[in-house]
Order: sequence, then structure tokens, then C-alpha cells
Amino acid sequence: MQLLSLGAQYVVTALIILGKKPVGQAVPASELAKPLNSPATYLSQMLSKLIEPEIVGSRRGIKGGVYLMKKTSEIRLIDIVRVIDGDHFFKTCFLGIMGCGKIEPCPFHDSWGPKRDRILKWLEQTTLEDLCSDVSQEWIDERMIFNRKFYS
Repeated sequence: MQLLSLGAQYVVTALIILGKKPVGQAVPASELAKPLNSPATYLSQMLSKLIEPEIVGSRRGIKGGVYLMKKTSEIRLIDIVRVIDGDHFFKTCFLGIMGCGKIEPCPFHDSWGPKRDRILKWLEQTTLEDLCSDVSQEWIDERMIFNRKFYS
């Protein structure tokens, strides 16, 4: 079972990279896509979903790209996940059985609910700042240098 879609994984990682930059500093989606091994157009489409909730902004031109509109401490992981993946993960049966509930529970219903609630609580409490502090700038720099050499 995978908690985040591939698109959400790309976006979260791209936001960690942006989170290491000053608020408002733009980075082209194509530059963010290389260390993620993501198609630039796909990452750009995913990031554009975060414009309306004002998590990222974008600007065109030579110094254009995407940038964070808020401090990393103001962006919760759940805010990103809900925009990119929705919240169906937190409302559905572990086995994907339609109609699973208190009246007709699946074998995992009673144990999955509390686990799912803990995951939701963690996503609500974890900020982009928390994620950025867990990833060193050196790791990002090395990954970007490696992928530039590999994909150039």
C-alpha cells in the first residue's frame, strides 16, 4: 500500500527543495524535475494545483519558476496531500471494499480506522519545515549535481 501517489511524492520533494530557498525565490519546474527524475511538464502540472490554495506561486521570465508563498512552518503536509491526492485515503476501506462500515465491516475495519486516524493526525501535525529540517542541504546539492551529470 502506498500512502502518496507518485505525483504527490514529486511535489513534496520539490517543495522540500523550494523550502531550502528563501520565500519567494523562484526555481524553474524543469530544474526541480531533474533531481526527482520526473517529467518537467508533469511536475509543473502537479505544482500548478498548489497555486489556488496559495501554497506556491509562479512567475514567467528569466528569473521565473515556482516559489513558496508561505513560510515552511505554515504549510502542513496534509494541505499538500489533499490538493494533489484528495482525501479518499482517509475515507475508504483498507481493502477497497465498497460499503465497508459498521454495519458490514471488512476483516480489517476495526483495526484500520485507528491506524488511519494516526496517519491523518501525523499529516496534520507535520509541516514542510519539519520535512526540510530532516533533509540536509548537502543531500539536495549532491542529488542535484548527480542528476545534472547523469541527465545532461
